[in-house]
Amino acid sequence: MKLEKLGTAGAMLAAILCPVCFPKLALIGALLGLGALAPYEGWFAAAAQVFLVLALAGHVVAFRRHGNRLIAVLAGAGVALVLGSLWLHYVEALVYLGLAAVVAATVWSVFTMRRCSSQE
Repeated sequence: MKLEKLGTAGAMLAAILCPVCFPKLALIGALLGLGALAPYEGWFAAAAQVFLVLALAGHVVAFRRHGNRLIAVLAGAGVALVLGSLWLHYVEALVYLGLAAVVAATVWSVFTMRRCSSQE
């Protein structure tokens, strides 16, 4: 399923463009010359959250195909860490840990789906 890949890529891109919420990732955006987009930071922060929820929805759909609960749990925990940290009590390390978990779940899901499709 492409939904989890789109959601994860969108969340990472939006996070790179949001220097206040994700300062370490914003360094990558600045190196790429995306600092001119800083006035739209609020939009990118909201977009990152929407894309995270989209990625989670994609992982739920992908779970129906591959049946690996650990991937869905990893994605859900990652999204919960990011959103919980952004909305309840901001802890920068938890935000990055959550983003890493969603990326890891997406990569794992890609390999699992390829293996499932090659066995059919």
